[in-house]
Order: sequence, then C-alpha cells, then structure tokens
Amino acid sequence: MTQQLTHGGLPDGIPPFRLKLLLQQARIALGLSSGALRYLEFAIDNCQASDFQQGRICAIWYSLERLGTVFRVSKRQVGRIEAELVDVGLIKRTYPERKSRSGDRVEGVIKRAAGINLAPLIEQAEYVRALASRQMRADEERKLLREHIQGLFRQIRDLENVDADEAATCILPRRRPTELSDFKKMQGVAEALEAVLADFSAVGGQPEMTVESDENVRLNTNEEKKKKIRIAEKPREEGRLNTSPAHARLLAGPLLGEYIDLYACGGPPDWKTVTRAAHDRAYELGISSRLWRERCTQIGEARTALCLIVADRNSQRDGPFGRKNAAASFAGMVRKEARQIAVLDGLVGELTHALLRSGGNP
Repeated sequence: MTQQLTHGGLPDGIPPFRLKLLLQQARIALGLSSGALRYLEFAIDNCQASDFQQGRICAIWYSLERLGTVFRVSKRQVGRIEAELVDVGLIKRTYPERKSRSGDRVEGVIKRAAGINLAPLIEQAEYVRALASRQMRADEERKLLREHIQGLFRQIRDLENVDADEAATCILPRRRPTELSDFKKMQGVAEALEAVLADFSAVGGQPEMTVESDENVRLNTNEEKKKKIRIAEKPREEGRLNTSPAHARLLAGPLLGEYIDLYACGGPPDWKTVTRAAHDRAYELGISSRLWRERCTQIGEARTALCLIVADRNSQRDGPFGRKNAAASFAGMVRKEARQIAVLDGLVGELTHALLRSGGNP
C-alpha cells in the first residue's frame, strides 16, 4: 500500500536552497557519501517550493533507470545510494515493493506519490542546521589553529637558531599545517612548537648562569686551578634542552604521566615535578640510585629525566625505535649524553612526531 507522508514544513529561515547548502556543510557530520549528497540536492531541486510547506507531500518518483542516467551510474548504484539515505533517516520509500514509481500532482500540489519521500529530511532540517553550524565553527577553529602553527614556525625561524629549526622540523617534517586534519593532532603540534619556541627564546635571552653555589668549595687562590675545578663539577647546561616540562609530560608514558600529574597537584608541571616523577619510575624499572645520581651530576637532572621518559616510552613501542629493556636503553642513552654524543634531541623529535601521527599511541 502506498504511504502518503506529509510533513510539518521547513523551519523559518531554511528555504529549500538553504537546505541544500546546509547539507553540503553537514555532509561529513551526517556521514553522507558524495553520491548521497548529490542525490538529495537533485531531489530538492526537482520538488516545488510549495511541496516544502506544512501538511504537504514532498517527494519524487523518478525511476531507477532515469536516475541512473542523470547521475551516470548503474541502477544498482542508485539503489545503494537510496539505501544509504534510508539508513540515516533522511528519505523514505513510499512505493510497494517490486512496483513501479508514480505520482500525481494536481494544480501544483502532490496528491499521491509512490516514490522517494523527503519528509524525514524536512523534519530533521533543524538538526541539519545545527550540524552545519557546528562544522563551520570546527572549520574556523582548524583554520585559526593552522594559522597559529604557521606563525609559530615563523617565530622559530626568526630566532635564527639551527637547533630550534631542527627541533621544529622534527615535530612537523614538511612544515605544512594544511596537511593536518585531526584537531587533536593539530593541538599537539601547536603545543610542541610552543615548547620549542619558549625553550630557545629563553636560551637566547638569558645570560649564562653558574650551576652550583661556592659554599662547599675550599678557597683557592690559584685562578687557573679554581677554573678547572669548577668546570669539572659543573653539569652540562640544561638550557640547551629542546623541550619544556609541558612537552615532557606529553611524551611520558601512561604510568609516568600519572606520577607527573600527581606531583604537579593539578597545576602545570615544572622540571622539579618531572624529575621527581622520573626518579620514581626509574626505581620501578630497576635503575640504581647510584647511576641516577651520577648521571644527574654529569648531564643535569632535567636531561636525565628526559632520557628516562624516552626510554620508558620506547619500551612500550614496536618497530625500529622500540626497546624491550627500558633500564638498559636508559643506561646507554645517558652514557652517550655524558660523552656529549647528541642522541637525546633526535630521539625526542622522533618520539614527538610518532605520537602526533598516532594520536598519542606510537
């Protein structure tokens, strides 16, 4: 039996042509294929404006053969498109199974339609408008975030620091934010670049600092000997780190990340927070306190903590950068850093890039 579906009319401010635009903007949110969108646009165009008024029937009854000719696809493909639209609740078939489609229009008003009824679409027009509005806001946010990322690259380039440029390139090798579509990944890229900019801006703008107080150093009138002693006891400058506490937190594995958050007490982490959490994790991984103290003295607490973070995270990965033994990986990494064989910055860059590609799970 043919169903004569009427509808409540389009909401104010959504004439038929506007409904087409809203469908284009909400297509992704609705999960529609390009073929389904084209079908709806055709159906709307082939109804009269009066069909969208309250209490009317709004439908088309073209045959599958005719529609296939219009869209230049097979009848089977047209059937699949219609099934897709039925499944998402935007159209309804109102003709008896295995019967031909037909309809009657009298003085511009549809009296009977055995075909494809658009009442479900009309009833959901307000919902479609909301989805379109949400998508437009999301698109605008993505646009602004891409511009922000591009601006960060410019600011880093303006520092005229080769290390800063290399760190930025590790985060997004092609430096093209337009290639990013996932909003969370874009946020991750922006946060990582902000960390690089902050780190290297601080390095360029601060005078060199002495590391230790002289309270426990015996007075020595031999200036050359005093200079040698102080250089021997001075850890490597931590200002050379190409990351920040916030970036380190992003790199940390799930368990170590919880420790950092615990020590941060709900606030943003600092290096003291990160190093305390890393020391606790090192103990769990079987790294001796003696080795930890020695490396903190040789390469600095923050760099030692960052080595632990990378080693811990890589022990949870597969592939060429995966390591089974976090403790052994940490020991090798800090040994190379102590010998001034620069490996940490490259590993941090690789891990950052892997995390961004995989949404946080390399």
